[in-house]
Order: sequence, then structure tokens, then C-alpha cells
Amino acid sequence: MKLLLHSFALALSVSHGAHGQVTVQSGLAHRIERLPGQQEIVPIKLKNVGDQPCAFHIELADLNSHCDSGYRYLPPGSTDASCANWLEAETYDHVLRAHEEMIVKVRMRIPKGFNESSARACLLVTSKPEKEADKKGPRLNIELRYAVNVLYRNPMVPPVVAMEAKTLAVGGDNTVWALRYQNAGNVDRIITSRAHLLNDQGEVVYQTESLHAKGLIPNQCRTVQFKKPDLPAGDYQMVVVSQTDAGEKFGVTHSLKL
Repeated sequence: MKLLLHSFALALSVSHGAHGQVTVQSGLAHRIERLPGQQEIVPIKLKNVGDQPCAFHIELADLNSHCDSGYRYLPPGSTDASCANWLEAETYDHVLRAHEEMIVKVRMRIPKGFNESSARACLLVTSKPEKEADKKGPRLNIELRYAVNVLYRNPMVPPVVAMEAKTLAVGGDNTVWALRYQNAGNVDRIITSRAHLLNDQGEVVYQTESLHAKGLIPNQCRTVQFKKPDLPAGDYQMVVVSQTDAGEKFGVTHSLKL
């Protein structure tokens, strides 16, 4: 099983510390690679960080992406790539005491006859305070929801990996180059990139790693950033070589004038 952990909060919440608040401690986006017919357990670690009891609710959703609008969360079973009906949590509703932690196990059952390259779904974890905030005192009582992404890769089906470079721009503070990619393939990937800058004699005058690795699901666009060097004015070629977490490599070239 391959995992990448990160958290995505759909809404922020502040309750001045006086009331319960359940947060996702494991910060999850799970990438799972198992054979069709097998099972996998996805652990979700939750904690009530408040001083009062707090309930949580888990619901299934589909995960989709568009280049400009990013992630979209839809009713389960509404996309062709959905694996929402493969998932079953051991509990969907529970109350945590103040500062209590809990691990909720979610079982994924991969259908034996599944013959696509990938599938994806989402678990929405909503924090629901047990008691209403004190109406006499100051409060900001906003419901918090985390999206825990579950991304499946089928090792029996060769994926179509197609990362397309869309734009190259200088960041607003003039300190980074921002290269925007779109995943035009049919499987999610995590990419890291290295940029080489060549002068008009073909000499490498600068090279650097991307600031952060980026995960992309199909149709998603992400921006890879590189620190911008202090170089003399002139014509340059930027050659960016990227590698996915599965070992595929691809490259793009851009002409620059500094």
C-alpha cells in the first residue's frame, strides 16, 4: 500500500476553546494499491481538541477535479470513477469526550472484477458540538468538515500517464517561477521536478528542485514552484524534468527572457 498523508479542510472553525471540536489528526489522503478482490483498512485518527464533549459524523462522497476549480465533492456513486461503495466505516457517528482520541477503521473491499486503472472517493468528517455555544458570551460557532480522500490504483492495469505543462509565470513577489501542470492521464500521481536553466551558449547556469512535491488526480491542475535566481539579463532555456512516485519521467522546455 502506498500512502500520502495530507489534510484538506472544507471549512474553518473557531469556538474560543470552550466547546468541543473534532479534528482529523492523521491528515489524510490515502493512495491504495491492491489487487482486485483484496481488502485494505484505512485508519482515520480523530481527536476532540476542545474542553467539552463533541460528536462527529462521517459520510461518503465522490471526488472529482477540474483544472480551474480544483476538487469537487459530489454525492456517492455519481461519477464513473467512484469507489464510494467499496468503503465501509466501523462507525459513522460517535461522541468524543474532551481531548479524547479515536481511530476509526474504514474497510475498502475492491471488487474482484474491477478492470479500470483507478478509482476514487472521499470520506467527509463533520464535527458537531454536543452543546450549543453560550448565547450570552462571544462566540464563533462554525461547523468544521474535513475531506479524507481515498485514491485507488489498480496494479493490474497499465496507467495512462500524461502530465501537460499549461503555463509558466513568475510569481507575484518575483522570487519564484510557477509552472502549471495538468494531469491528462487516468491515474493519480505525485510529482517532483528539477529545473535546469541554460544560457544562449547551452551552458547550465542554474538548477534547482521544486519547492514541494505535488499530487494530482486526473484532470487536476497544480502549480510547481522553483526559486528564481539572480542572473544577468539575456535569453535562457528552462528545461524541467519531472518524475512521478511510480518512476515515470517527463520533461518540458520553455524559452525565457530575463
